[in-house]
Amino acid sequence: METVHFQVYVFSITVYGGIIIGLAYDMYRAIKGVHRTKGLITSLWDILFLLMTLMIAVWAIFSSNYGDLRIYVFIGFVVGFFLYERIISKIAVALFSYILQSIRAAVKRGSRLIILPLRFLWYFIVRPFSIIREYLKKLLRDAKKYYKLIIKRDNHKEDEKRL
Repeated sequence: METVHFQVYVFSITVYGGIIIGLAYDMYRAIKGVHRTKGLITSLWDILFLLMTLMIAVWAIFSSNYGDLRIYVFIGFVVGFFLYERIISKIAVALFSYILQSIRAAVKRGSRLIILPLRFLWYFIVRPFSIIREYLKKLLRDAKKYYKLIIKRDNHKEDEKRL
């Protein structure tokens, strides 16, 4: 028989588990809000969220009472989730969205810093060589044309000499 003290301990751990699940749900919402996905990708994100929620629930249940399921365990998860939703959720969603948008802006700036030297290489090294290459191609084409004309002319002169 479990003591009331142990049941309160298990209940508090599952309330914390519900709070962590609420936090994970808000992270999930913030990520989906920033990365508007559709179709299969949304389904994969949903499955990933469900697996993460399952791991949190299993962790809370096994760390508190070795996997023994009682009704107060489920009530603890629900109470923890609703406490989180009522007290912390709005702040957490705003914070997660701000963090994700900041990361996105930093990645965008970082990619610009990487692209800038590549543009420099393109305009001052690769592009002049491509212009020279095109000019040489044209020159070679013209040379082939003139070579054929010269060969044709020489062949024509040899034919005249034979006659």
